[in-house]
Amino acid sequence: GSIPFSKLDGTILRSIDIVEMCRKNAELLTILEDTTVKKIVKEYEKFKKKLDIFHVAFSGGKDSAVLLDLVKKALPVGSFVVIFGDTGMEFPDTYRAVEITKKQCEADGTPFYISKSHFEPKDSWLMFGTPARVLRWCCSVHKSTPQTLKMREITGKDNYIGMDFVGVRAHESVTRSKYDYENFGKKQKGQYSYNPILEWTAAEVWLYIFANNIVVNEAYKKGNSRAGCLFCPMGGGKGDFLQRAAYPEEVGTYISLIKQMNARNAGNETELNSYVSNGGWNARKNGRDLTIDSQRYVEEIEKGKFTMTITSPTTDWREWIKTLGTIPFDYDYVEIPDGFKIICSASVAKSYPKEFKRFKQVFRKASHCVGCRVCETNCRNGCISFENGLQITDCLHCGQCHEIDDGCLVFHSIRKSSGDGSM
Repeated sequence: GSIPFSKLDGTILRSIDIVEMCRKNAELLTILEDTTVKKIVKEYEKFKKKLDIFHVAFSGGKDSAVLLDLVKKALPVGSFVVIFGDTGMEFPDTYRAVEITKKQCEADGTPFYISKSHFEPKDSWLMFGTPARVLRWCCSVHKSTPQTLKMREITGKDNYIGMDFVGVRAHESVTRSKYDYENFGKKQKGQYSYNPILEWTAAEVWLYIFANNIVVNEAYKKGNSRAGCLFCPMGGGKGDFLQRAAYPEEVGTYISLIKQMNARNAGNETELNSYVSNGGWNARKNGRDLTIDSQRYVEEIEKGKFTMTITSPTTDWREWIKTLGTIPFDYDYVEIPDGFKIICSASVAKSYPKEFKRFKQVFRKASHCVGCRVCETNCRNGCISFENGLQITDCLHCGQCHEIDDGCLVFHSIRKSSGDGSM
Protein backbone atom coordinates (compact mmCIF):
# COMPACT_ATOMS: atom_id res chain seq x y z
CA GLY A 1 0.00 0.00 0.00
CA SER A 2 2.99 2.33 0.04
CA ILE A 3 6.04 3.01 -2.08
CA PRO A 4 9.25 2.83 -0.03
CA PHE A 5 11.32 6.04 -0.09
CA SER A 6 9.21 7.70 -2.83
CA LYS A 7 9.55 11.47 -2.86
CA LEU A 8 7.02 11.95 -5.65
CA ASP A 9 3.30 12.58 -5.24
CA GLY A 10 0.81 10.67 -7.31
CA THR A 11 3.19 7.87 -8.29
CA ILE A 12 1.28 4.65 -8.95
CA LEU A 13 2.69 1.13 -9.17
CA ARG A 14 0.71 -1.16 -11.43
CA SER A 15 0.26 -4.48 -9.65
CA ILE A 16 0.99 -7.78 -11.36
CA ASP A 17 -1.43 -10.71 -11.40
CA ILE A 18 1.03 -13.18 -9.94
CA VAL A 19 -1.33 -16.14 -10.04
CA GLU A 20 -1.94 -15.63 -13.75
CA MET A 21 1.78 -15.12 -14.38
CA CYS A 22 2.56 -18.44 -12.71
CA ARG A 23 -0.21 -20.17 -14.69
CA LYS A 24 1.03 -18.90 -18.04
CA ASN A 25 4.61 -19.95 -17.25
CA ALA A 26 3.76 -23.29 -15.65
CA GLU A 27 5.17 -25.40 -18.49
CA LEU A 28 8.46 -23.50 -18.56
CA LEU A 29 8.77 -23.78 -14.78
CA THR A 30 8.04 -27.52 -14.79
CA ILE A 31 10.80 -28.18 -17.33
CA LEU A 32 13.25 -25.96 -15.42
CA GLU A 33 12.46 -27.58 -12.08
CA ASP A 34 12.60 -31.16 -13.38
CA THR A 35 15.92 -30.56 -15.15
CA THR A 36 17.51 -29.00 -12.07
CA VAL A 37 16.23 -31.65 -9.67
CA LYS A 38 17.66 -34.38 -11.90
CA LYS A 39 21.05 -32.60 -11.90
CA ILE A 40 21.06 -32.49 -8.10
CA VAL A 41 20.11 -36.18 -7.84
CA LYS A 42 22.81 -37.14 -10.34
CA GLU A 43 25.46 -35.18 -8.45
CA TYR A 44 24.40 -36.73 -5.14
CA GLU A 45 24.48 -40.26 -6.57
CA LYS A 46 27.94 -39.59 -8.00
CA PHE A 47 29.43 -38.58 -4.63
CA LYS A 48 27.28 -40.04 -1.86
CA LYS A 49 29.68 -42.92 -1.11
CA LYS A 50 32.78 -40.73 -1.35
CA LEU A 51 32.00 -37.69 0.79
CA ASP A 52 31.41 -37.06 4.50
CA ILE A 53 28.73 -34.39 4.24
CA PHE A 54 26.44 -32.59 1.81
CA HIS A 55 25.24 -29.14 2.77
CA VAL A 56 23.14 -26.31 1.36
CA ALA A 57 24.82 -22.94 1.84
CA PHE A 58 21.84 -20.83 2.91
CA SER A 59 22.17 -17.03 2.91
CA GLY A 60 18.57 -15.95 3.41
CA GLY A 61 18.49 -14.49 -0.10
CA LYS A 62 16.21 -15.44 -2.99
CA ASP A 63 18.69 -17.73 -4.79
CA SER A 64 19.55 -19.83 -1.75
CA ALA A 65 15.85 -20.07 -0.83
CA VAL A 66 15.07 -21.55 -4.27
CA LEU A 67 18.12 -23.80 -4.08
CA LEU A 68 17.06 -25.20 -0.70
CA ASP A 69 13.57 -25.98 -1.95
CA LEU A 70 14.99 -27.80 -5.01
CA VAL A 71 17.45 -29.83 -2.91
CA LYS A 72 14.61 -30.82 -0.56
CA LYS A 73 12.66 -32.12 -3.58
CA ALA A 74 15.67 -33.98 -4.95
CA LEU A 75 17.28 -35.63 -1.92
CA PRO A 76 16.09 -37.79 1.00
CA VAL A 77 15.51 -36.13 4.37
CA GLY A 78 18.67 -36.38 6.49
CA SER A 79 21.01 -36.84 3.51
CA PHE A 80 22.11 -33.20 3.71
CA VAL A 81 22.25 -30.33 6.20
CA VAL A 82 21.57 -26.62 5.86
CA ILE A 83 24.04 -24.06 7.20
CA PHE A 84 23.38 -20.35 7.46
CA GLY A 85 26.68 -18.50 7.68
CA ASP A 86 25.81 -15.56 9.94
CA THR A 87 28.43 -12.86 9.44
CA GLY A 88 26.74 -10.65 12.02
CA MET A 89 26.49 -8.03 9.26
CA GLU A 90 23.38 -9.33 7.48
CA PHE A 91 20.35 -7.23 6.51
CA PRO A 92 17.95 -7.14 9.50
CA ASP A 93 15.23 -8.60 7.25
CA THR A 94 17.49 -11.55 6.44
CA TYR A 95 17.38 -12.74 10.04
CA ARG A 96 13.60 -12.87 9.88
CA ALA A 97 13.72 -14.92 6.66
CA VAL A 98 16.27 -17.27 8.23
CA GLU A 99 14.13 -17.80 11.32
CA ILE A 100 11.10 -18.76 9.21
CA THR A 101 13.20 -21.12 7.07
CA LYS A 102 14.77 -22.69 10.17
CA LYS A 103 11.33 -23.48 11.57
CA GLN A 104 10.26 -25.00 8.24
CA CYS A 105 13.36 -27.21 8.23
CA GLU A 106 12.74 -28.31 11.81
CA ALA A 107 9.18 -29.22 10.85
CA ASP A 108 10.21 -31.39 7.87
CA GLY A 109 13.24 -32.99 9.58
CA THR A 110 16.00 -31.16 7.70
CA PRO A 111 18.98 -30.38 10.00
CA PHE A 112 19.51 -26.60 10.08
CA TYR A 113 22.65 -25.07 11.62
CA ILE A 114 23.92 -21.54 12.10
CA SER A 115 27.66 -20.83 12.01
CA LYS A 116 29.11 -17.61 13.37
CA SER A 117 32.54 -16.18 14.19
CA HIS A 118 33.49 -15.68 17.82
CA PHE A 119 34.28 -12.08 16.84
CA GLU A 120 31.59 -9.42 16.72
CA PRO A 121 31.87 -7.46 13.43
CA LYS A 122 32.56 -4.13 15.18
CA ASP A 123 35.47 -5.72 17.07
CA SER A 124 36.93 -7.40 13.99
CA TRP A 125 36.80 -4.14 11.99
CA LEU A 126 38.86 -2.46 14.70
CA MET A 127 41.43 -5.30 14.55
CA PHE A 128 41.66 -5.87 10.78
CA GLY A 129 40.71 -2.43 9.49
CA THR A 130 37.82 -1.80 7.13
CA PRO A 131 37.25 -4.58 4.56
CA ALA A 132 38.27 -3.56 1.05
CA ARG A 133 37.97 -4.95 -2.47
CA VAL A 134 41.47 -6.45 -2.36
CA LEU A 135 41.48 -6.99 1.42
CA ARG A 136 38.37 -9.12 1.93
CA TRP A 137 39.44 -10.67 5.22
CA CYS A 138 35.79 -10.53 6.26
CA CYS A 139 34.77 -13.49 4.06
CA SER A 140 37.43 -15.73 5.59
CA VAL A 141 36.90 -14.62 9.19
CA HIS A 142 33.11 -14.28 9.28
CA LYS A 143 31.95 -16.75 6.62
CA SER A 144 34.15 -19.65 5.47
CA THR A 145 36.04 -20.29 8.74
CA PRO A 146 32.92 -20.54 10.96
CA GLN A 147 31.26 -22.79 8.35
CA THR A 148 34.28 -25.09 8.25
CA LEU A 149 34.37 -25.29 12.05
CA LYS A 150 30.64 -26.07 12.11
CA MET A 151 31.07 -28.92 9.61
CA ARG A 152 34.00 -30.31 11.61
CA GLU A 153 31.68 -30.28 14.61
CA ILE A 154 28.89 -32.05 12.66
CA THR A 155 31.13 -34.71 11.07
CA GLY A 156 33.58 -35.11 13.94
CA LYS A 157 36.43 -34.87 11.42
CA ASP A 158 39.13 -32.24 10.89
CA ASN A 159 39.81 -33.63 7.42
CA TYR A 160 36.21 -34.10 6.29
CA ILE A 161 35.49 -33.79 2.57
CA GLY A 162 32.10 -32.39 1.71
CA MET A 163 30.03 -30.82 -1.01
CA ASP A 164 28.34 -27.43 -0.84
CA PHE A 165 25.21 -26.86 -2.89
CA VAL A 166 25.48 -23.14 -3.71
CA GLY A 167 22.93 -20.76 -5.23
CA VAL A 168 25.37 -19.00 -7.55
CA ARG A 169 24.01 -17.82 -10.92
CA ALA A 170 25.95 -16.91 -14.06
CA HIS A 171 23.68 -13.91 -14.72
CA GLU A 172 24.84 -12.18 -11.52
CA SER A 173 28.24 -11.01 -12.79
CA VAL A 174 30.91 -11.43 -15.46
CA THR A 175 33.04 -13.43 -13.03
CA ARG A 176 30.22 -15.82 -12.17
CA SER A 177 29.34 -16.26 -15.84
CA LYS A 178 32.59 -18.23 -16.13
CA TYR A 179 31.79 -20.63 -13.28
CA ASP A 180 31.38 -24.36 -13.86
CA TYR A 181 28.54 -26.38 -12.36
CA GLU A 182 30.99 -28.42 -10.30
CA ASN A 183 34.36 -27.39 -8.88
CA PHE A 184 36.83 -28.54 -6.27
CA GLY A 185 38.57 -26.20 -3.84
CA LYS A 186 37.42 -22.89 -5.35
CA LYS A 187 34.90 -21.97 -2.65
CA GLN A 188 36.65 -23.74 0.23
CA LYS A 189 39.95 -25.62 0.24
CA GLY A 190 39.58 -29.37 -0.09
CA GLN A 191 35.82 -29.18 -0.66
CA TYR A 192 33.52 -29.69 -3.63
CA SER A 193 30.93 -27.14 -4.72
CA TYR A 194 27.96 -27.61 -7.02
CA ASN A 195 25.89 -24.77 -8.52
CA PRO A 196 22.53 -26.30 -9.56
CA ILE A 197 20.82 -23.04 -10.59
CA LEU A 198 23.87 -21.65 -12.40
CA GLU A 199 21.97 -20.90 -15.63
CA TRP A 200 18.72 -19.65 -14.07
CA THR A 201 17.76 -16.00 -14.63
CA ALA A 202 16.45 -13.72 -11.89
CA ALA A 203 13.02 -13.82 -13.58
CA GLU A 204 12.97 -17.63 -13.31
CA VAL A 205 14.04 -17.47 -9.66
CA TRP A 206 11.19 -15.09 -8.80
CA LEU A 207 8.71 -17.16 -10.79
CA TYR A 208 9.70 -20.27 -8.83
CA ILE A 209 9.37 -18.36 -5.54
CA PHE A 210 5.83 -17.19 -6.33
CA ALA A 211 4.71 -20.54 -7.75
CA ASN A 212 5.97 -22.46 -4.69
CA ASN A 213 5.06 -19.93 -1.97
CA ILE A 214 8.64 -19.61 -0.76
CA VAL A 215 9.32 -17.03 1.94
CA VAL A 216 10.50 -13.72 0.49
CA ASN A 217 13.18 -11.74 2.28
CA GLU A 218 11.58 -8.33 2.95
CA ALA A 219 14.85 -6.64 1.92
CA TYR A 220 13.83 -7.11 -1.72
CA LYS A 221 10.56 -5.29 -1.12
CA LYS A 222 12.56 -2.23 -0.07
CA GLY A 223 14.33 -2.01 -3.42
CA ASN A 224 17.44 -4.06 -2.65
CA SER A 225 18.50 -6.32 -5.52
CA ARG A 226 20.58 -8.53 -3.23
CA ALA A 227 20.69 -9.75 0.34
CA GLY A 228 24.02 -10.21 2.08
CA CYS A 229 26.33 -8.11 4.19
CA LEU A 230 25.00 -4.63 4.92
CA PHE A 231 28.13 -2.74 3.98
CA CYS A 232 30.03 -4.97 1.55
CA PRO A 233 33.18 -3.51 -0.06
CA MET A 234 32.09 -5.10 -3.35
CA GLY A 235 28.89 -3.01 -3.39
CA GLY A 236 28.36 0.64 -4.27
CA GLY A 237 26.06 3.00 -6.13
CA LYS A 238 22.32 2.39 -5.99
CA GLY A 239 22.74 -0.63 -3.71
CA ASP A 240 24.51 1.42 -1.03
CA PHE A 241 21.83 4.12 -1.22
CA LEU A 242 18.96 1.67 -0.82
CA GLN A 243 20.65 -0.19 2.05
CA ARG A 244 21.19 3.04 3.95
CA ALA A 245 17.63 4.19 3.21
CA ALA A 246 16.21 0.86 4.42
CA TYR A 247 18.47 0.37 7.44
CA PRO A 248 19.89 3.79 8.41
CA GLU A 249 20.83 2.90 11.98
CA GLU A 250 22.65 -0.35 11.13
CA VAL A 251 24.50 1.11 8.13
CA GLY A 252 25.32 4.21 10.17
CA THR A 253 27.26 2.03 12.63
CA TYR A 254 29.68 0.96 9.88
CA ILE A 255 29.96 4.47 8.44
CA SER A 256 30.97 5.69 11.91
CA LEU A 257 33.60 2.94 12.14
CA ILE A 258 35.05 3.90 8.74
CA LYS A 259 35.35 7.54 9.81
CA GLN A 260 36.77 6.59 13.21
CA MET A 261 39.53 4.48 11.60
CA ASN A 262 40.59 7.04 8.98
CA ALA A 263 43.80 8.61 10.27
CA ARG A 264 44.45 10.80 7.22
CA ASN A 265 41.21 12.82 7.38
CA ALA A 266 40.64 12.74 11.15
CA GLY A 267 38.68 15.79 12.31
CA ASN A 268 37.72 16.90 8.78
CA GLU A 269 34.05 15.90 8.45
CA THR A 270 33.85 16.99 4.79
CA GLU A 271 36.78 14.81 3.80
CA LEU A 272 35.52 11.92 5.92
CA ASN A 273 32.11 12.04 4.22
CA SER A 274 33.83 12.10 0.83
CA TYR A 275 35.99 9.12 1.86
CA VAL A 276 32.82 7.14 2.58
CA SER A 277 30.65 8.26 -0.34
CA ASN A 278 33.39 8.00 -2.97
CA GLY A 279 34.49 4.56 -1.83
CA GLY A 280 37.94 5.47 -0.56
CA TRP A 281 37.43 3.05 2.34
CA ASN A 282 36.95 0.01 0.11
CA ALA A 283 39.72 0.96 -2.32
CA ARG A 284 42.53 0.79 0.25
CA LYS A 285 45.34 -1.70 -0.45
CA ASN A 286 47.15 -1.50 2.90
CA GLY A 287 46.87 0.06 6.34
CA ARG A 288 48.66 3.31 5.58
CA ASP A 289 45.69 5.56 6.39
CA LEU A 290 44.32 3.53 9.30
CA THR A 291 44.49 4.50 12.96
CA ILE A 292 45.57 0.93 13.84
CA ASP A 293 49.20 0.57 14.97
CA SER A 294 50.92 -1.88 12.58
CA GLN A 295 54.48 -1.30 13.73
CA ARG A 296 54.64 -4.34 15.99
CA TYR A 297 56.65 -6.06 13.25
CA VAL A 298 59.50 -4.26 11.44
CA GLU A 299 62.02 -5.65 8.91
CA GLU A 300 65.47 -4.12 8.33
CA ILE A 301 68.56 -5.06 6.32
CA GLU A 302 71.88 -3.55 7.38
CA LYS A 303 75.47 -4.64 6.91
CA GLY A 304 74.49 -8.03 5.53
CA LYS A 305 72.15 -8.78 8.41
CA PHE A 306 68.39 -9.21 8.20
CA THR A 307 66.57 -8.16 11.38
CA MET A 308 62.94 -8.56 12.43
CA THR A 309 61.90 -6.49 15.44
CA ILE A 310 58.71 -7.65 17.17
CA THR A 311 57.15 -5.56 19.94
CA SER A 312 54.07 -6.44 21.99
CA PRO A 313 53.59 -9.83 20.28
CA THR A 314 50.10 -11.28 20.53
CA THR A 315 51.11 -14.97 20.39
CA ASP A 316 54.16 -17.11 21.16
CA TRP A 317 56.53 -17.42 18.19
CA ARG A 318 57.81 -20.71 19.64
CA GLU A 319 54.44 -22.26 18.82
CA TRP A 320 54.30 -20.89 15.28
CA ILE A 321 57.84 -21.98 14.48
CA LYS A 322 56.74 -25.60 14.99
CA THR A 323 55.03 -25.30 11.60
CA LEU A 324 58.40 -25.06 9.80
CA GLY A 325 60.14 -28.29 10.79
CA THR A 326 63.92 -28.16 10.30
CA ILE A 327 65.18 -24.65 9.50
CA PRO A 328 68.18 -24.84 7.10
CA PHE A 329 69.91 -21.66 8.33
CA ASP A 330 71.06 -20.12 11.60
CA TYR A 331 69.38 -17.22 13.38
CA ASP A 332 69.76 -15.35 16.68
CA TYR A 333 67.09 -14.43 19.21
CA VAL A 334 67.67 -11.22 21.21
CA GLU A 335 65.30 -9.98 23.91
CA ILE A 336 64.45 -6.26 23.99
CA PRO A 337 62.03 -4.27 26.19
CA ASP A 338 58.47 -5.43 25.37
CA GLY A 339 59.59 -7.79 22.64
CA PHE A 340 62.49 -9.39 20.80
CA LYS A 341 64.63 -9.34 17.67
CA ILE A 342 65.38 -12.15 15.23
CA ILE A 343 68.64 -11.75 13.31
CA CYS A 344 70.04 -13.82 10.46
CA SER A 345 72.23 -13.40 7.40
CA ALA A 346 70.54 -11.43 4.60
CA SER A 347 71.87 -14.00 2.13
CA VAL A 348 69.42 -16.71 3.27
CA ALA A 349 66.65 -14.95 1.34
CA LYS A 350 68.33 -16.06 -1.91
CA SER A 351 69.69 -19.35 -0.66
CA TYR A 352 66.39 -20.60 0.82
CA PRO A 353 63.59 -18.47 -0.68
CA LYS A 354 60.65 -20.72 0.23
CA GLU A 355 61.89 -21.49 3.75
CA PHE A 356 62.79 -17.84 4.38
CA LYS A 357 59.35 -16.65 3.28
CA ARG A 358 57.65 -18.94 5.81
CA PHE A 359 60.26 -18.04 8.44
CA LYS A 360 59.21 -14.38 8.17
CA GLN A 361 55.56 -15.37 8.27
CA VAL A 362 56.10 -17.11 11.62
CA PHE A 363 56.96 -13.75 13.19
CA ARG A 364 54.20 -11.87 11.39
CA LYS A 365 51.79 -14.37 12.90
CA ALA A 366 53.40 -14.02 16.33
CA SER A 367 53.21 -10.23 16.23
CA HIS A 368 49.66 -9.81 14.88
CA CYS A 369 47.62 -13.00 15.40
CA VAL A 370 44.26 -12.31 17.05
CA GLY A 371 42.99 -15.91 16.92
CA CYS A 372 40.64 -15.51 13.94
CA ARG A 373 41.05 -19.32 13.42
CA VAL A 374 41.64 -19.14 9.66
CA CYS A 375 44.99 -20.92 10.14
CA GLU A 376 43.19 -23.55 12.23
CA THR A 377 40.70 -24.33 9.46
CA ASN A 378 43.44 -24.32 6.81
CA CYS A 379 45.08 -27.17 8.76
CA ARG A 380 43.18 -30.32 7.84
CA ASN A 381 45.28 -32.40 10.24
CA GLY A 382 43.90 -30.82 13.40
CA CYS A 383 47.32 -29.67 14.60
CA ILE A 384 46.36 -26.05 15.40
CA SER A 385 43.96 -25.08 18.18
CA PHE A 386 42.94 -21.76 19.74
CA GLU A 387 40.53 -23.16 22.34
CA ASN A 388 42.92 -22.54 25.26
CA GLY A 389 45.25 -20.09 23.57
CA LEU A 390 47.43 -21.01 20.60
CA GLN A 391 48.62 -24.61 20.71
CA ILE A 392 50.31 -26.49 17.85
CA THR A 393 50.79 -30.24 18.34
CA ASP A 394 52.19 -33.02 16.14
CA CYS A 395 52.59 -30.64 13.19
CA LEU A 396 53.10 -32.40 9.84
CA HIS A 397 54.61 -29.27 8.24
CA CYS A 398 52.11 -29.30 5.35
CA GLY A 399 52.42 -25.51 5.11
CA GLN A 400 48.69 -24.85 4.71
CA CYS A 401 48.64 -22.43 7.65
CA HIS A 402 51.12 -20.34 5.65
CA GLU A 403 48.91 -20.27 2.54
CA ILE A 404 47.46 -16.94 3.68
CA ASP A 405 48.40 -13.50 2.35
CA ASP A 406 51.61 -12.45 4.14
CA GLY A 407 51.09 -15.35 6.54
CA CYS A 408 48.55 -13.48 8.69
CA LEU A 409 45.31 -11.75 7.65
CA VAL A 410 45.66 -9.02 10.28
CA PHE A 411 49.23 -8.23 9.27
CA HIS A 412 48.27 -8.23 5.57
CA SER A 413 45.31 -5.93 6.12
CA ILE A 414 46.98 -3.27 8.28
CA ARG A 415 50.59 -3.30 6.99
CA LYS A 416 51.81 0.15 6.01
CA SER A 417 52.97 -0.72 2.48
CA SER A 418 52.72 -3.58 0.01
CA GLY A 419 56.38 -4.41 0.56
CA ASP A 420 56.98 -5.72 -2.95
CA GLY A 421 58.56 -2.58 -4.38
CA SER A 422 56.37 -2.55 -7.49
CA MET A 423 54.73 0.60 -8.85
